Amino acid sequence: MIDTAQLLDSLVVMLRDIPELVMEMGGDPERIYAYHDQYPKRSSLAYAIHQMPAPSIMSAWQGTTPGAFGGVDVWKHQVTLYLRARETFDGDPPTAYFRLFRLITKGVPTSVGVPMLNATVHPSCYPMDLPLIQRQTDAEGLDYFEVPLTFTEMGDE
Repeated sequence: MIDTAQLLDSLVVMLRDIPELVMEMGGDPERIYAYHDQYPKRSSLAYAIHQMPAPSIMSAWQGTTPGAFGGVDVWKHQVTLYLRARETFDGDPPTAYFRLFRLITKGVPTSVGVPMLNATVHPSCYPMDLPLIQRQTDAEGLDYFEVPLTFTEMGDE
């Protein structure tokens, strides 16, 4: 089984390598980052989501489940991207979250040359399964979107 912290870090590196996605973050690649559990400093994902600046994308490991792929038992790693879009102004099209989702799935990291849906984020995992995007609400009643991703491990390391 792979170290999921490495999977998160690899995902962040690839997302930061999509020029259009970095532009959506106001040109700051540091606004795309990983949440790593570290007790007691980082022990509340809900608090981390609440603290996210706008715009930003935070990735977090949700868990790992057993699965099957081609008749073989494998591990499926669940990662979620939490999205806060940039501020929009009167006259801006209401497509900020759609643009982020499109870039997460169809954006092309410069170093890889293929869309994220087809990219190998970690050498021991297949490309991500087709993701969804869904609205959530934080503790203060502010909406954000999340994109659950699944990465299927090629074997059991």
